[in-house]
Amino acid sequence: MRIELKDVANARELGGYKTADGRTVKNKVLLRMGRLDDMSCEDEYILRNTYHVSDVIDFRMDMEIVKRNIPDGTVYHHVNIIDDSKLGKKADKGGLFEMSPDEFLQFIETAENLGIFGENMYITFLENEVGQSGYREFFKILLESKGAVLWHCTSGKDRTGLAAMLILSALGVDEDTILKDYLLTNEYNYERIQKTRKCFFEKTNDEIIAEKAVLLMDGVSEKPMLNSLRHLKENYGSIMGYINNILEISDKEIEFLREKFLV
Repeated sequence: MRIELKDVANARELGGYKTADGRTVKNKVLLRMGRLDDMSCEDEYILRNTYHVSDVIDFRMDMEIVKRNIPDGTVYHHVNIIDDSKLGKKADKGGLFEMSPDEFLQFIETAENLGIFGENMYITFLENEVGQSGYREFFKILLESKGAVLWHCTSGKDRTGLAAMLILSALGVDEDTILKDYLLTNEYNYERIQKTRKCFFEKTNDEIIAEKAVLLMDGVSEKPMLNSLRHLKENYGSIMGYINNILEISDKEIEFLREKFLV
């Protein structure tokens, strides 16, 4: 469900999704979106007074963080998912737009070689020690939160989308619904995607580069998510097997989350 914010991209909540046992995710408690750097006073008012956000989880790398903008009265958690020790180049959106075509290709090649961009990048996030520690902390914050929890990265699609997949799976939402929620980024970021594609095509006259720019910055493809779901089932028996055994979230804690976030 869309959250009508003026200056925050890809803003939505998970409320209303049905679970396999017939329950429903509560409204206004689980919020996902892009970075809050440019959040307006009106946006902050909505998050603070309509959604009563108590915790903000920022999944961005250190190099991406320009501002740590949060609604008044909320607790800020910086939870890194990507091991960025070998990237070496500022990776915020403005920095990517400012790169020359050769610099951008080099950046993409480095990211692909590190496994943090491409069709298997979510598997890297889920299997890397940094990612596992981060998503383990994500669940702990959900368990301990006193109000709505908001999580974001830069565009609110990859690290944020994986977090949504994990909590929706833990709550008992089916994979088709999870995939549809993930792909909503392409609808919510439509104008940004068109701008990015046009900008990089004009710079390079190369459709492949322009499409890689879109997938890096604003849009999503279903393949990375499908690959990650298959990987978890093949290696852990199920998504819940990963959550239980790798993220160390017990069945008792899962039941607590369901009581907390479902009706």
